Amino acid sequence: MSELKLTPARAEDAAAVLAFESENRAHFERWIASRGDAYYHLAHVEKSLQEAQWMWSAGREYHVLAWHQETLVGRLTIRNIERTYYQKGEIGYRFSEASGGRGFASAAVNLLAQKAFAEFGLHRIESKIIVDNLPSVGVMRKSGFRQYGHARSAVLRQDQWHDLLLFERLHPDFVTAGVSSAA
Repeated sequence: MSELKLTPARAEDAAAVLAFESENRAHFERWIASRGDAYYHLAHVEKSLQEAQWMWSAGREYHVLAWHQETLVGRLTIRNIERTYYQKGEIGYRFSEASGGRGFASAAVNLLAQKAFAEFGLHRIESKIIVDNLPSVGVMRKSGFRQYGHARSAVLRQDQWHDLLLFERLHPDFVTAGVSSAA
C-alpha cells in the first residue's frame, strides 16, 4: 500500500498523536484499558514520545506512527523485546475508527514485521488479541501471523476476565519448509 508511510514516533508529532488519541479514545477503550484523563494533555504525550525515542535508541521498544497522506491513522509498537536466547518482541497496534476496513492496519503490521526482521534483528514476533476483537484477529491473519494458542481468562477488561488469542510470525529465513507462519 504505497499510500501508507511508517515513521518512528517522535516528540515533534505530539500534537498529531494527541488529536489521534483524543478523537479515538472511546473506540480504543473498547479493546484496551483506559490511559486515564491525565494522558490527554500535550505535555504528557510529548513526554511519552520522548521516552519512546529513547527506547528506540536503546533497542528496547520500537514505537511507530502510520500515516495515510498527511493524516495519522495508526500507532504500532514492538515491545517486551527479549534479545538473549529468544530475539523476539510483541507487536501491538491501534488504528483510528475512520480508517477501519481500509487495509491500513494489516499493511502497517506487515511492514513493521518485515522491518523488525530485517533491521531490528528479531527472529519472532508475537501478539495477544482479545478473543472477541475480530477486526484484530483479521489483521493478524492478513499480515502473516499464525494463531498458536488460546489463553483462558488472561486479561481483565472492564471488570471481566477475557480470553486471549496468541499469534506468532517467524523470520522468513527460519520458517520450516512446508510450514509457513501464515498457515
